[in-house]
Amino acid sequence: MNNQNAAISPSSESSCNLPKSSPVTPWRVGVLSLSQAGLFYLECLNLSDDIRLTGAFDSDPQRRSLVTGSGCPLFNHRNSLLLPTVADAIFLVDDFSEEVARQVLLGGQHLVIDRPWSVSSEVLRSLGELAFTSNRTLTVASPGRWSANFVSALAARRTGRLGNLHSVRLSSCEKRVPGEASHHRVFREFGYRWLDQLLVLIDSMPERVYAKLLSDAGTKLEYGFLAVIDFANGCTAHVEIDTRSRLGFRTGWMIEGSTGSFRNDRLYTETDDGEIVDEPLTHANDSSNTFISELIAVWGGASTTLPTPTDAAIVVQVIEALERSAISGEVVRV
Repeated sequence: MNNQNAAISPSSESSCNLPKSSPVTPWRVGVLSLSQAGLFYLECLNLSDDIRLTGAFDSDPQRRSLVTGSGCPLFNHRNSLLLPTVADAIFLVDDFSEEVARQVLLGGQHLVIDRPWSVSSEVLRSLGELAFTSNRTLTVASPGRWSANFVSALAARRTGRLGNLHSVRLSSCEKRVPGEASHHRVFREFGYRWLDQLLVLIDSMPERVYAKLLSDAGTKLEYGFLAVIDFANGCTAHVEIDTRSRLGFRTGWMIEGSTGSFRNDRLYTETDDGEIVDEPLTHANDSSNTFISELIAVWGGASTTLPTPTDAAIVVQVIEALERSAISGEVVRV
């Protein structure tokens, strides 16, 4: 899907006016919410010499106490952190309202959202338009794009040796680690990261979906799903998520193409006499720090491959179709 690799910076003419960061004047960044994800981003941001943490906020006193003494200023009121005089960019972690996101962008700050799946695809597109007209950047925190398995799968795809893709599969059967409760459906909370990666791998528009929801018969608690997605290029994807399994098993991405296959850092091809040859696939070792580096680049006006609001909207649009399919029991067009 071509827009997955589109730049999220403002137009080249206007981005020249964006302020630049330097070791003397680093980007001032604030983090809204000190959940597990918020603490993770605080740690990643603190590792960069081009970023200075200028504030954090959470309404929960127990969460705020986790960063007491860390050197990061704590704010008692959310709006105090959202002032352009305090931060150049805001990490909006956990659930967020469209109102808060608009306040950040209209206030002249860059915005990074952690849970795009907590709003509709229409809202994401609307916020993307606002970011463009406000000459600010809006991107999505997607650390999963720098996971070793995904980077390896993408490297295999880019060799050109897989040919036309026939199928892409992933199965994750792992017991959910007890944590903070979420009122979002399993398609969103546990499906977004995999579907985001899937759309990058296949690089084609999804057309039809079929989904089955896995839920406890007694409590009705959702714990997983099965999803089948047909793409315009003829590829079919199967994604299985089970957060109640004791197996602790994850396949990683498995790709079948017309001339090659991929699984677990290995590329499989076939000789003329029918012998299957597998070889290790080498790729760059990326990390979540690459995400921060890309953010710094785009804030300065550079092009980047970070996910755009449009990319996130397409992923959420697929999720919305999966939810409709799970209710109706029928194939749904995206």
